[in-house]
Amino acid sequence: MNKIIVLLALTLLVGGCSLHQAAPPPPAAASAHVKIAFVKFPVLEYHMIGRPEGRWQRTPENFRSDLEWLYANNYYPLNLRDLLDGFGSVPAGKRPVVLTFDDSTTGQFNYLPDGKLDPESAAGILKAFHDKYPDWPLKATFFVLVETSAPSHNLFGQPELAGRKLRELSAWGMEIGAHTYSHDRLDKISAAAARRSLDRELATLAKFVSAEVVSLSVPEGKYPADLSVLAKFRLVTEVAGGLNPVKYDPLHIKRIQAIDAEWRKFFRRGAG
Repeated sequence: MNKIIVLLALTLLVGGCSLHQAAPPPPAAASAHVKIAFVKFPVLEYHMIGRPEGRWQRTPENFRSDLEWLYANNYYPLNLRDLLDGFGSVPAGKRPVVLTFDDSTTGQFNYLPDGKLDPESAAGILKAFHDKYPDWPLKATFFVLVETSAPSHNLFGQPELAGRKLRELSAWGMEIGAHTYSHDRLDKISAAAARRSLDRELATLAKFVSAEVVSLSVPEGKYPADLSVLAKFRLVTEVAGGLNPVKYDPLHIKRIQAIDAEWRKFFRRGAG
C-alpha cells in the first residue's frame, strides 16, 4: 500500500501537477479596489431649483448642464454618507462628487397636480439623468427642514406628500440628512435648545426613513460653542470652503456653492 502511495506522488510530480497549481489564483489585495487617483473631491451645495438664476437658486436648465458637465468630466456621484466607507465604489478613472441640497424647498422635489413627478424639480432632473445615463447612480443628499415660517421649505412644501417624498428619496438610493428642525442657528441658541431642535428633527425623520440619519448641514455654517451637540452625527458640512482633501475632517466638510462664479473658481468651467 505504501508503495502505491509513493508511486502516485512521483507521478504527480513528474507530470507537473500539484495541489498548488490546481488552486485558483489568490484574490487581489483589497487595496487594489480602493486605489485613489485623486487628492481632492468636491461637495456641491444647491438650495432652490427654479427661475430666475440667482445667488441661492439654480435654474433647471443650469442644473441639467451641471450634471452633463460632471458626467463629461468623469465625475461619479456619492451620497455624503458613502464617504464613511471610503472611495471604493468609485470606478477606476472616475472622481467622486457629492451633490447636496439644503432647505428641502418645493423646487427640489415636487409633484404636479396630475400626480406626476415635476421634471423641472431636482428630483425629476436627477431621475431623468439617471435614466439617460444608467452608469450615473441616483445619488444625492438632501438636508431637510421640518417646520419653518416658509411653507415651501418644510419637507419640500407639500405637507400631504412629505412622508411619501422622504420614503421615495431613500428608496431611490439618495440620502436624507438633517438641517435642524426649523433652520436654527446653532451658535445663537443654548446647547439644550440645539439638542432639542436636532432631536425633534431626527424623531420626525425616523417616522418615514429607516436608515440612520448620519449627516448634518449646520444652518449658515454656524457651529455651536458646545460641539457635543453634534455627537449624534458622523458627518457635518459647512456652507463653503472649496475642495476637500481625501483625508477630510468629518465634522468640517467643505462645500462649493453651485453658482457660476464657484464653477469657474474651483473647476475652471467656462473660464477663458
